[in-house]
Amino acid sequence: MSTHSTDPVRFDGRVALVTGAARGIGAAIAVRLAELGATVAAADILPHHRWEQDALPAGGPHTRHHLDITSGDSCRRTVEEVLAVHGHLDHLVNNAGVVARGPAATTTEEDFRRVIDVNLTGTFRMSQAAYPALRAAEAASVVNIGSTNGHIAVLDTLAYCVSKAGVMHMARVLALEWAPDGIRVNAVGPTIVPTDMTRDVRADDAYMADKMAGIPLGRMAAPRDVALTVAHLLSPAAAMTTGQTVFVDGGVLIH
Repeated sequence: MSTHSTDPVRFDGRVALVTGAARGIGAAIAVRLAELGATVAAADILPHHRWEQDALPAGGPHTRHHLDITSGDSCRRTVEEVLAVHGHLDHLVNNAGVVARGPAATTTEEDFRRVIDVNLTGTFRMSQAAYPALRAAEAASVVNIGSTNGHIAVLDTLAYCVSKAGVMHMARVLALEWAPDGIRVNAVGPTIVPTDMTRDVRADDAYMADKMAGIPLGRMAAPRDVALTVAHLLSPAAAMTTGQTVFVDGGVLIH
Protein backbone atom coordinates (compact mmCIF):
# COMPACT_ATOMS: atom_id res chain seq x y z
CA MET A 1 0.00 0.00 0.00
CA SER A 2 1.34 3.46 -0.88
CA THR A 3 2.26 5.73 2.00
CA HIS A 4 1.83 8.82 -0.17
CA SER A 5 -0.83 11.34 0.78
CA THR A 6 -4.05 11.39 -1.27
CA ASP A 7 -4.32 15.17 -0.77
CA PRO A 8 -3.31 16.63 -4.16
CA VAL A 9 -1.35 19.49 -2.59
CA ARG A 10 0.44 17.43 0.09
CA PHE A 11 3.77 15.59 -0.06
CA ASP A 12 3.46 13.22 2.89
CA GLY A 13 5.58 10.13 2.30
CA ARG A 14 7.50 11.82 -0.53
CA VAL A 15 11.15 12.82 -0.74
CA ALA A 16 12.23 15.99 -2.53
CA LEU A 17 15.79 16.99 -3.42
CA VAL A 18 16.34 20.75 -3.73
CA THR A 19 19.63 22.13 -5.08
CA GLY A 20 20.92 25.54 -4.08
CA ALA A 21 18.90 25.19 -0.89
CA ALA A 22 21.16 27.11 1.49
CA ARG A 23 19.59 30.49 0.90
CA GLY A 24 17.23 32.60 -1.17
CA ILE A 25 14.77 30.88 -3.46
CA GLY A 26 16.12 27.41 -2.75
CA ALA A 27 15.72 27.82 1.00
CA ALA A 28 12.15 29.06 0.54
CA ILE A 29 11.32 26.08 -1.67
CA ALA A 30 12.75 23.62 0.84
CA VAL A 31 10.77 25.19 3.67
CA ARG A 32 7.52 25.21 1.68
CA LEU A 33 7.85 21.55 0.70
CA ALA A 34 8.55 20.63 4.31
CA GLU A 35 5.43 22.57 5.37
CA LEU A 36 3.45 20.40 2.97
CA GLY A 37 4.77 17.20 4.47
CA ALA A 38 7.73 16.38 2.21
CA THR A 39 10.94 14.93 3.51
CA VAL A 40 13.46 17.36 2.05
CA ALA A 41 17.03 16.63 1.05
CA ALA A 42 18.51 20.12 0.88
CA ALA A 43 21.73 20.36 -1.13
CA ASP A 44 24.21 23.18 -1.65
CA ILE A 45 27.90 23.82 -2.19
CA LEU A 46 28.02 26.17 0.80
CA PRO A 47 29.22 24.77 4.13
CA HIS A 48 26.44 24.40 6.67
CA HIS A 49 27.56 27.35 8.79
CA ARG A 50 26.86 29.65 5.83
CA TRP A 51 23.26 28.56 5.30
CA GLU A 52 20.62 31.24 5.90
CA GLN A 53 19.00 31.19 9.30
CA ASP A 54 15.59 30.55 7.74
CA ALA A 55 16.88 27.70 5.55
CA LEU A 56 15.56 24.23 6.24
CA PRO A 57 17.06 23.07 9.55
CA ALA A 58 19.01 19.86 9.77
CA GLY A 59 17.55 17.08 11.85
CA GLY A 60 14.17 15.41 11.99
CA PRO A 61 13.35 13.71 8.70
CA HIS A 62 15.23 16.30 6.65
CA THR A 63 18.85 16.08 5.54
CA ARG A 64 21.52 18.42 4.23
CA HIS A 65 23.97 17.43 1.52
CA HIS A 66 27.13 19.00 0.11
CA LEU A 67 26.67 19.30 -3.66
CA ASP A 68 28.95 20.68 -6.37
CA ILE A 69 26.63 21.03 -9.34
CA THR A 70 29.61 21.33 -11.71
CA SER A 71 30.61 17.73 -10.95
CA GLY A 72 28.71 14.76 -12.31
CA ASP A 73 30.28 12.60 -9.60
CA SER A 74 29.01 14.97 -6.90
CA CYS A 75 25.50 14.92 -8.40
CA ARG A 76 25.44 11.13 -8.50
CA ARG A 77 26.88 10.87 -5.00
CA THR A 78 24.20 13.22 -3.65
CA VAL A 79 21.44 11.09 -5.16
CA GLU A 80 23.08 7.99 -3.67
CA GLU A 81 23.14 9.68 -0.25
CA VAL A 82 19.48 10.58 -0.52
CA LEU A 83 18.53 7.04 -1.47
CA ALA A 84 20.70 5.57 1.30
CA VAL A 85 19.05 7.74 3.96
CA HIS A 86 15.48 8.08 2.67
CA GLY A 87 15.05 5.00 0.49
CA HIS A 88 13.55 6.73 -2.54
CA LEU A 89 13.39 10.04 -4.42
CA ASP A 90 10.15 11.48 -5.78
CA HIS A 91 10.86 15.10 -6.68
CA LEU A 92 13.78 17.21 -7.88
CA VAL A 93 14.11 21.01 -7.89
CA ASN A 94 17.00 22.29 -10.01
CA ASN A 95 17.53 25.66 -8.37
CA ALA A 96 21.32 26.08 -8.02
CA GLY A 97 22.58 28.98 -10.12
CA VAL A 98 24.96 31.91 -10.52
CA VAL A 99 25.04 35.16 -12.47
CA ALA A 100 27.75 37.23 -14.15
CA ARG A 101 27.01 40.78 -15.25
CA GLY A 102 28.69 42.94 -17.86
CA PRO A 103 28.52 43.82 -21.56
CA ALA A 104 28.71 40.88 -23.95
CA ALA A 105 31.65 42.48 -25.74
CA THR A 106 33.81 42.35 -22.62
CA THR A 107 32.49 39.18 -20.96
CA THR A 108 35.35 36.75 -20.58
CA GLU A 109 35.09 33.24 -21.93
CA GLU A 110 35.79 32.00 -18.42
CA ASP A 111 32.81 33.91 -16.95
CA PHE A 112 30.53 32.81 -19.77
CA ARG A 113 31.58 29.18 -19.37
CA ARG A 114 31.11 29.28 -15.57
CA VAL A 115 27.52 30.53 -15.77
CA ILE A 116 26.59 28.00 -18.44
CA ASP A 117 28.34 25.20 -16.52
CA VAL A 118 26.49 25.91 -13.27
CA ASN A 119 23.07 26.95 -14.51
CA LEU A 120 22.53 24.90 -17.65
CA THR A 121 24.95 21.97 -17.60
CA GLY A 122 24.46 21.67 -13.84
CA THR A 123 20.73 21.24 -14.36
CA PHE A 124 21.46 18.54 -16.93
CA ARG A 125 23.91 16.76 -14.61
CA MET A 126 21.51 16.73 -11.69
CA SER A 127 18.53 15.65 -13.79
CA GLN A 128 20.49 12.83 -15.36
CA ALA A 129 21.82 11.69 -11.98
CA ALA A 130 18.32 11.65 -10.47
CA TYR A 131 16.60 10.01 -13.44
CA PRO A 132 16.92 6.33 -12.39
CA ALA A 133 15.50 7.08 -8.95
CA LEU A 134 12.70 9.25 -10.36
CA ARG A 135 11.81 6.60 -12.91
CA ALA A 136 11.41 4.11 -10.07
CA ALA A 137 9.13 6.46 -8.13
CA GLU A 138 5.38 6.80 -8.37
CA ALA A 139 4.28 10.08 -10.00
CA ALA A 140 7.71 11.73 -9.94
CA SER A 141 8.18 15.35 -10.93
CA VAL A 142 10.93 17.88 -11.60
CA VAL A 143 10.95 21.67 -11.60
CA ASN A 144 13.76 23.75 -13.09
CA ILE A 145 14.21 27.34 -11.95
CA GLY A 146 14.39 29.57 -14.99
CA SER A 147 13.93 33.34 -15.22
CA THR A 148 12.13 36.01 -17.18
CA ASN A 149 15.66 36.74 -18.46
CA GLY A 150 15.43 33.46 -20.33
CA HIS A 151 12.43 34.73 -22.28
CA ILE A 152 13.27 38.39 -22.91
CA ALA A 153 16.55 40.11 -23.75
CA VAL A 154 18.18 41.87 -20.79
CA LEU A 155 21.26 44.05 -21.02
CA ASP A 156 24.58 42.95 -19.57
CA THR A 157 23.56 39.39 -18.62
CA LEU A 158 24.22 37.41 -21.80
CA ALA A 159 25.41 34.16 -20.19
CA TYR A 160 22.66 34.21 -17.57
CA CYS A 161 19.92 34.90 -20.13
CA VAL A 162 21.14 32.14 -22.44
CA SER A 163 21.54 29.66 -19.58
CA LYS A 164 18.03 30.27 -18.28
CA ALA A 165 16.52 30.00 -21.75
CA GLY A 166 18.22 26.63 -21.97
CA VAL A 167 17.01 25.55 -18.56
CA MET A 168 13.41 26.27 -19.50
CA HIS A 169 13.68 24.55 -22.87
CA MET A 170 15.38 21.61 -21.18
CA ALA A 171 12.21 21.19 -19.12
CA ARG A 172 10.21 20.83 -22.36
CA VAL A 173 12.58 18.31 -23.89
CA LEU A 174 12.85 16.22 -20.72
CA ALA A 175 9.06 16.36 -20.29
CA LEU A 176 8.71 14.78 -23.72
CA GLU A 177 11.42 12.16 -23.19
CA TRP A 178 10.39 11.19 -19.67
CA ALA A 179 6.61 11.21 -20.01
CA PRO A 180 6.60 7.44 -20.74
CA ASP A 181 8.38 6.98 -17.40
CA GLY A 182 5.67 8.91 -15.58
CA ILE A 183 8.01 11.82 -14.79
CA ARG A 184 6.65 15.34 -15.21
CA VAL A 185 9.11 18.18 -15.85
CA ASN A 186 8.25 21.88 -15.67
CA ALA A 187 9.98 25.20 -15.05
CA VAL A 188 9.30 28.38 -13.11
CA GLY A 189 10.50 31.76 -14.37
CA PRO A 190 10.67 34.48 -11.71
CA THR A 191 11.24 38.16 -12.25
CA ILE A 192 13.73 39.87 -9.93
CA VAL A 193 13.75 38.36 -6.43
CA PRO A 194 15.41 40.02 -3.39
CA THR A 195 18.25 37.54 -2.82
CA ASP A 196 22.03 37.73 -2.60
CA MET A 197 22.21 37.22 -6.37
CA THR A 198 20.41 40.53 -7.00
CA ARG A 199 21.97 42.53 -4.17
CA ASP A 200 24.16 44.54 -6.55
CA VAL A 201 21.41 45.63 -8.96
CA ARG A 202 18.96 46.30 -6.13
CA ALA A 203 21.42 48.91 -4.84
CA ASP A 204 21.21 50.75 -8.19
CA ASP A 205 18.29 53.21 -7.96
CA ALA A 206 18.12 53.84 -11.71
CA TYR A 207 18.12 50.12 -12.47
CA MET A 208 15.38 49.43 -9.94
CA ALA A 209 13.20 52.31 -11.13
CA ASP A 210 13.33 50.90 -14.65
CA LYS A 211 12.79 47.35 -13.40
CA MET A 212 9.75 48.22 -11.28
CA ALA A 213 8.22 50.19 -14.15
CA GLY A 214 8.13 46.96 -16.13
CA ILE A 215 6.32 44.92 -13.47
CA PRO A 216 2.56 45.63 -13.65
CA LEU A 217 1.92 44.35 -10.12
CA GLY A 218 4.53 46.81 -8.91
CA ARG A 219 6.78 44.67 -6.73
CA MET A 220 9.53 42.10 -6.85
CA ALA A 221 8.70 38.41 -6.51
CA ALA A 222 9.43 37.16 -3.00
CA PRO A 223 11.20 33.83 -2.57
CA ARG A 224 7.95 32.56 -1.07
CA ASP A 225 6.06 33.47 -4.27
CA VAL A 226 8.41 31.27 -6.27
CA ALA A 227 8.24 28.48 -3.71
CA LEU A 228 4.44 28.36 -3.80
CA THR A 229 4.46 27.91 -7.58
CA VAL A 230 7.20 25.28 -7.47
CA ALA A 231 5.28 23.29 -4.86
CA HIS A 232 2.14 23.37 -6.99
CA LEU A 233 3.94 22.14 -10.10
CA LEU A 234 5.62 19.33 -8.17
CA SER A 235 2.40 18.22 -6.54
CA PRO A 236 -0.32 15.85 -7.80
CA ALA A 237 -2.50 18.96 -8.17
CA ALA A 238 -0.56 19.56 -11.39
CA ALA A 239 -0.76 15.94 -12.54
CA MET A 240 -1.61 16.90 -16.14
CA THR A 241 0.93 19.74 -16.38
CA THR A 242 4.28 18.96 -17.98
CA GLY A 243 6.70 20.74 -20.28
CA GLN A 244 5.45 24.15 -19.15
CA THR A 245 7.13 27.28 -17.80
CA VAL A 246 5.09 29.29 -15.31
CA PHE A 247 6.34 32.86 -14.98
CA VAL A 248 6.15 34.33 -11.48
CA ASP A 249 6.73 37.82 -12.77
CA GLY A 250 3.92 40.14 -11.72
CA GLY A 251 2.93 40.52 -15.37
CA VAL A 252 6.32 41.37 -16.92
CA LEU A 253 5.69 39.22 -19.98
CA ILE A 254 2.19 40.44 -20.77
CA HIS A 255 3.39 43.70 -22.34
